[in-house]
Amino acid sequence: MALAPGGSLELSEAPPALSLAIREMRQEARSRYGYALVEVAVSGATVSATVALPGQAEELRRLFQEVWPEAELRVLVLASRRARLALYPDSEPLQVWKRPVESPAAGGELTTQLLPGDPPAELLAVRGGQYLVRAPGGAVGWVSRAAEFRMGPNPVQGPCLQREWDPRVVLETALSLLGRPYVWGGTGGPGVDCSGLSWRSFLAAGVLLPRNSRAQRQVGDRVQLAELAAADLVGAVYRGPRRTSHVAIALGGDELIHACSERGQVRRETVGEFRERYRILTVRRLPGARRPGR
Repeated sequence: MALAPGGSLELSEAPPALSLAIREMRQEARSRYGYALVEVAVSGATVSATVALPGQAEELRRLFQEVWPEAELRVLVLASRRARLALYPDSEPLQVWKRPVESPAAGGELTTQLLPGDPPAELLAVRGGQYLVRAPGGAVGWVSRAAEFRMGPNPVQGPCLQREWDPRVVLETALSLLGRPYVWGGTGGPGVDCSGLSWRSFLAAGVLLPRNSRAQRQVGDRVQLAELAAADLVGAVYRGPRRTSHVAIALGGDELIHACSERGQVRRETVGEFRERYRILTVRRLPGARRPGR
């Protein structure tokens, strides 16, 4: 995630190799996001930097260790901060974009979206009138200045993975989205993507999952495919030329439900049909499920 312009890049006192490396990082970020990757200021041998994500901080530390190890590097990672304010979806879905957009109508690539009643997005920073936020589940992105939302205090607690939850609510929510169009970054508004379907379904049962499929492959306990039970998460990769990460929800028996980008909608199909297009990597079972008879 890139930060909007406005930060300083004063590297005249830094070694030329480091100055060049940081400028190359910023140039690459501009080509990908349209905005600078980092904000950096140098005063003597003290360097202050602001980045959006932990991975960017790691890259900066690696560069300084290689080129200017004697410098004192202070890095503020916005996504690691505890935000005091939050953006609450108001009367319409709150779109969180990969890049800043002037208005929701302008479009762009969604990172995620929040519907009215969802937990709020934490406000990390304001750059150029755009809001950098961390959405529930960890997705970081931008909210347009023209978006409909209300601002309020950031709640101390929210849904978690450890609480007791009802698998029937997960399945009912997922099935209510059957046939919904596939939309990258969607969570059930005009459309939904694969991890958005599982995120939305588990959120309805009070469980907050990570917002992307790779992270969802790490939650809970690993079980064998032969032990597949209702509301298990099935992590996979597409077998086509682009080996994209994917996730599905087990419905019980031999069926799964998933948001399929290749077919353009949320589909219900057997494990055998699913495996024709996807290679299953893992089956994950979340703790706390309230099974029948309990």
